Amino acid sequence: MQALQSPHIFFRRVIFDVTATECQVAMEDEHHYFVLNIGHDGERITSVTSTARRTPWTICPQAAAKLQEFVGQPLRQRIAVNLSDIDGKQQCTHQYDLLMVALSQALRPGRREYVVRVIGAMHEHRHAQLWLDGEQLLDWRLRGTLIDSKDQFDQKDLRSIFPWAEEELDERLLEALYVQRRAVMVAASKGIDLDQIRDAGQVLKARSGACFVFQPERAASAVRVIGSTRGDVYQAEDLLVGWGESLREI
Repeated sequence: MQALQSPHIFFRRVIFDVTATECQVAMEDEHHYFVLNIGHDGERITSVTSTARRTPWTICPQAAAKLQEFVGQPLRQRIAVNLSDIDGKQQCTHQYDLLMVALSQALRPGRREYVVRVIGAMHEHRHAQLWLDGEQLLDWRLRGTLIDSKDQFDQKDLRSIFPWAEEELDERLLEALYVQRRAVMVAASKGIDLDQIRDAGQVLKARSGACFVFQPERAASAVRVIGSTRGDVYQAEDLLVGWGESLREI
């Protein structure tokens, strides 16, 4: 596809490092930086710890306590897009997503890396691409949340894609879709100065109930962390700097 010309380029990088008893995952984009350590016994999650290294709102780290709901969850070969006994909207969206992917990643020892690049702001036609360990799996043009592509995703809407995806996609593409969809949603903030928002309560009408922070009872106490958005990310390698060949080197 012809390259899209836009000053707005968003990257998200996710690295999984898995052993027989642990799945460690790090994710960074211009707004967030989380590191999770997930213990498992080969069948179920046995422990979850989380470090919020950079967040857009002051109370985001408090959501780590909600991740304990994943302890006891069975590992699975194929990603689940929802869990009936865990309400994702009461969780930190990004840590919840990482754990959902980790439920299947934990069964595959080794190191894997996802990179997503989204060119264009929400009001523009955007170009979204995803790579897994350097192999490109997804290449979309987007009009809002509607996909234009030369594959089976063509004319699917990201707001309603999962019922179709669960029926039609193999486990590799379903997981790739899950990772790319969230990155595309976060990239919609390109061109917006989030530091102008005092607290999450100011935008509650549009985001009410969307995640841990945007629950009505706590949004006003979620104060913007001024300067938390990185403005120096020009390539995927600018994210998760220093992790090297293995997360366990740090």
